Amino acid sequence: MKNKVFSILICSMLLLSACGANNADNSVNNETAGEAESSETQTTENNSIAAETGEVLSNSLFSITMPADLEGVYEAEVEDQQITLYHKESKDAGYNGMAYTIWAREMPPEFYGGPYVKKGELTDADGKQYEVVLGYATEVQWDFETYTEMPEDFEKLYNTAEDVIANMTGVNGATFEYLAGTKGEDLYGDIVAKYQTALDEGWDASKLEENGMSPEFYSISQTDGASGIGIAYYDTDKDGVDELFVGTLVDDELRGSIYDIYTMVDGEPALVASGTARNRFYVYSEGMIVNEYSSGALENGKLVYCMEPNSSELMYQWGTKIDAYTNEDQPWFISYMEDEWENVTEDELKDREASPEDYTDLDFKALSDF
Repeated sequence: MKNKVFSILICSMLLLSACGANNADNSVNNETAGEAESSETQTTENNSIAAETGEVLSNSLFSITMPADLEGVYEAEVEDQQITLYHKESKDAGYNGMAYTIWAREMPPEFYGGPYVKKGELTDADGKQYEVVLGYATEVQWDFETYTEMPEDFEKLYNTAEDVIANMTGVNGATFEYLAGTKGEDLYGDIVAKYQTALDEGWDASKLEENGMSPEFYSISQTDGASGIGIAYYDTDKDGVDELFVGTLVDDELRGSIYDIYTMVDGEPALVASGTARNRFYVYSEGMIVNEYSSGALENGKLVYCMEPNSSELMYQWGTKIDAYTNEDQPWFISYMEDEWENVTEDELKDREASPEDYTDLDFKALSDF
């Protein structure tokens, strides 16, 4: 039971902190960099802020513009690589009051995960690259004794984060590109091209496996060609960066199943898992991954994993299986550590088993359309 609680808590903390929350603690790390050169350069492809613009806040790398109607609502802490916005009333009342922080951290960063979501990339005048992240706190930041819910003007400040960072500009010769390095279309082009090459050259199941690809795509290619293979991008671990899922669009009971999963590790695509029709994957609720497997007529199960930011490893959460090979009379098992199974009742298994109703329907696009 301790292992169960520990593993699920770790995954929950990764996902909740990455999403950001209304409850927050000013535990965000601050780092500084050397001062950059002068001369301001405006970023490209930014949308204008709908509200009337107000105060401009700048550090050595970037500048943000706050909405005019929030004047007097916030306080700002400006550092060399980071600008943090606080709710003034909450701070004056003795609470942290952090609404959000925008941080340009050096690439590659010293750590991944935590309460940060990637929102783009910045390059300074010397060509040095930074990953721009939006950070939220992880505990309640306002006067919770007076307000049972987030105060209205706190919420208004909190909700400006996306527009503010979308309209951020580089300064001192720096340039900022909103959402750079986050979208699957920009990250996994070479991987998608590899699947196209495999079909064009008629790779068999063995060659697909040798290249880290599911052998299942050979049989799909023989019946449905590229139109039977689906490509989908989805930010599973909620760090702001898409994962790549390659699955089946064949019109049968397995349509939408995932066979190959890729993520970004140190800025490069990396294979997370590769399966088959009898060892397939689905995106589960709260950003987890379910592995449905079958080991013959008398055993099948579902294993649930958590994805970690900047890692190709899956963190095991729990599993359920029906295994009549081991116990024909009571074949129901639950596991909270890999390969350690506990015999349970059928009702206990049903209560814990990952339900297909909680699977995420990915927006697959046929490989033939790329």
